[in-house]
Amino acid sequence: MGKESQNRIKHFAALKSKYQATQYQDSSPASLLYLILRKVDLGIELSDLESNWLGESKLEETLEVIKQEQQYRVQEFGNLEFEFSKLKSKYKATKHDASWESSRLYFILLKLESGNFLSDSEVKWLRANGLYETNQIAQEVKRFTQLKYKYKATQYQDSYPESKLYQILKKLEVTESLSNSEYNWLNNRPLA
Repeated sequence: MGKESQNRIKHFAALKSKYQATQYQDSSPASLLYLILRKVDLGIELSDLESNWLGESKLEETLEVIKQEQQYRVQEFGNLEFEFSKLKSKYKATKHDASWESSRLYFILLKLESGNFLSDSEVKWLRANGLYETNQIAQEVKRFTQLKYKYKATQYQDSYPESKLYQILKKLEVTESLSNSEYNWLNNRPLA
């Protein structure tokens, strides 16, 4: 038995476990079930013939797991699209019309949201696509993150430049005095 055949048998066993079809006796990679489970695992919708075959083969539990997986994928697809829309609005990138699936913008916005610095090529991409406001916010996120490290406030998760902490850290940076409310705000937050 060749290496590829062994790998396919292992893969089939893993898919049978994942989709609760372990009672199915045939372990051959030529099995109809293996084809069906591979398709499902790749996110491909089942045909009526395939669904009927699962039912006829007394794999109702497997069919139910597949339906739940497909429903989850549809829901998650919508969640990703909604999240992208919210990030585009937050980071002033609403003019960018490409879908979340094909655009580099989603990854870039997620980097900003998590407080990571953009690479030079990502900054150039923003500029090349006319996303100047987004690039400006990216520079502010970078500055905010640097100040959080400098002032040991890295526990603070928000990296958006409109954050109260950013305003306070900018004041500290230029040795400006803090107001009582700003001082109290700092004391009431676990920042380090």
